[in-house]
Amino acid sequence: MVEKIGIHSVSCIILMLCFFAVGAESFRDIMLIDFERDFKPHQVVVDQGEARRIMVAGNQVLELKAQPGEAVKIRLFPTQGTWNLKKYVNLMADISNLSSQEVSFRMLIKDPGVQEESWYRPNLSHNGWVKPGETRIFPALLVRHKYKNKASVPSYVDRFPRMHGVPHAQMLVWFGVDVTQVSEVVFLLEEQPFAQTVRLDNIRGSRRASPELMEKNPDAFFPFIDVYGQYKHEAWPGKIQSDRDLIEAKKREAEELVVHPRPMVFNRYGGWKDGPSLRATGHFRVEKVEGRWWFVDPAGKLFWSLGCNAIGLQMSRVNIGDKAHFYDWIPERDDPVFGRYLYPQRDQFDSRCAVMHRKYGAAYREVYKDLSLRRVRSWGLNTLGGWSDYAENQPDALKMPYCVALYIRGRSVKPIDKMVDPFDPDFEQAVIRAVRREAASANDPFCIGYFDNNEIHWGENPLETVRQILLDNPADSPTRQALVSYLKERQTDVKNSDALLGFYSLLVDTYYRKCRNALREVAPHKLYLGNRIFDGAMRKEVGLAAATYCDVVSFNIYEKDLDAFNVRTKRDLPFFDVDKPFMVTEFNFGALDRGKFFTGIGYAADQRNRGENFVRYVKSGLRNPRCVGAHWYSYGDSPTGSRHVIAENANCGFVSSADSPYPELIKQVRKTGKHMYPYRYGEMDFTHD
Repeated sequence: MVEKIGIHSVSCIILMLCFFAVGAESFRDIMLIDFERDFKPHQVVVDQGEARRIMVAGNQVLELKAQPGEAVKIRLFPTQGTWNLKKYVNLMADISNLSSQEVSFRMLIKDPGVQEESWYRPNLSHNGWVKPGETRIFPALLVRHKYKNKASVPSYVDRFPRMHGVPHAQMLVWFGVDVTQVSEVVFLLEEQPFAQTVRLDNIRGSRRASPELMEKNPDAFFPFIDVYGQYKHEAWPGKIQSDRDLIEAKKREAEELVVHPRPMVFNRYGGWKDGPSLRATGHFRVEKVEGRWWFVDPAGKLFWSLGCNAIGLQMSRVNIGDKAHFYDWIPERDDPVFGRYLYPQRDQFDSRCAVMHRKYGAAYREVYKDLSLRRVRSWGLNTLGGWSDYAENQPDALKMPYCVALYIRGRSVKPIDKMVDPFDPDFEQAVIRAVRREAASANDPFCIGYFDNNEIHWGENPLETVRQILLDNPADSPTRQALVSYLKERQTDVKNSDALLGFYSLLVDTYYRKCRNALREVAPHKLYLGNRIFDGAMRKEVGLAAATYCDVVSFNIYEKDLDAFNVRTKRDLPFFDVDKPFMVTEFNFGALDRGKFFTGIGYAADQRNRGENFVRYVKSGLRNPRCVGAHWYSYGDSPTGSRHVIAENANCGFVSSADSPYPELIKQVRKTGKHMYPYRYGEMDFTHD
């Protein structure tokens, strides 16, 4: 591969080649900076702290030194112009930690179009950690911004329709970097209470992005997904190769679940068994205790919701109309065993259920119900998040708290996607009907509360949103009629910006108020959790209305941490600055080292880094006095060829498409569940293993 690397680096790279190379592909890394050959002094700029080139064992490296409480920040540049890394999956670096304790760093990869030096999306940045005495080969993933430069998109992309990532590992998304023009790498060694010495070397592009077979003979590349839903043309640790592998994995996991029981700190509900006791009401509620907001469980114990969405057996439908050639195997409709997983009169196949049948037998549904609950209890989770298949009718011995996602049916309002018209006289009754469809949960102590729909698109610009309401909806639209009346009462029109903003606030307020009122009428003991506000809907009016009427405001936040809300526009600042509890209802970190082509919105360098980022993210929530929970999305990976309705084909799960838990991630989830209560209460610290 590269010439100037140490023995540890050589062994790791050989191991990676064994995992990722199939056949006899010949592919070399490209050296960007090795601090000796062709190195120019202008390639390193020191913004903060101490950095200098030194000789180690006959090789030049860059050594960073920081005293306690200090950070080091440097910038790395090409000798001239930019680096074209389109052919590569990773920007890799050898990072050696000579300090007495673990160090943490941040890496920001930039192109000439980066407007603001931020560690958050839409920029491309990574968080990493290096243990004392370790030389870590850190494979920073090159997330490809497909709209910045069409040249960064592979020529064969049309052969993979409706996919956010294509083989081998090319994410094609709406954030990230122009991989054809990488202009700068910012490296930040974060401050610590101890002295730090870290050495950098061998900054390089690594791992083939485009399959050689796809470039030379595209027709021979297909099919590329095996009978277990996995990518065929690469190998990795733990890949399922046969039905026997499935059975052996099942046996090993059964033993592991015995070794790792539910955290001893949990009571029956997953609350803090040995923590303070508060007023018990028989249902979940919220209370501020010593400056921090908490859920209080039905028994009166403090509860912080560590959960996951879609726990259990979820449909994993894939399209086989225009994608049948993707798959090694699709059953015939008259197959007596697997034909049932083909959807009649639809070109769709449930690939996950077919794998479950192979692994657990014909009665897999009941088997998997118990297994899913035993898994997440063992992993240290205490909440079944939205869309969890087994939230209701759980076995008493395995029962866990859960949240219910309501689907409110009614008239839509353009352009606000997913919102039911709150000015419709039937709106509150529509909410009541949605609750009654979930009747068993209304008095169940284990039900925390309700979400109303999901990720309502409140609009990027409130002024334009209100104008579009007038233009795009029919005359009998209740919201349009309310807008016309609002303007008429004020003797003004759509040119009056203050009036438009006033109506936008009224619209949002009306929606949340009526949802709250309806829930109070039919489920007075349950908490109103809002509609999982995502970053594109973080309007200040939305945050204010949600804080006014929700018991706990829910947000889907795909960022590195919860230190700040990543609000897109300054007009929405300050955002959600009231003293109200909130919970994160979606976050994740995916990687592309296990046969997936898309990480999900949250990304990591590799499976180890997924676990590290999980701990960092949840700890940031535990430190936040208003945050009362965080739910991962999702329990299982999405299909390799993408879901049937959207382009999601992500490594977003705790388990793979072949139902294999990711051990590096699960290890850190377990540790977090074990230590989260004393950490939030200020009794101890913890870090990833």
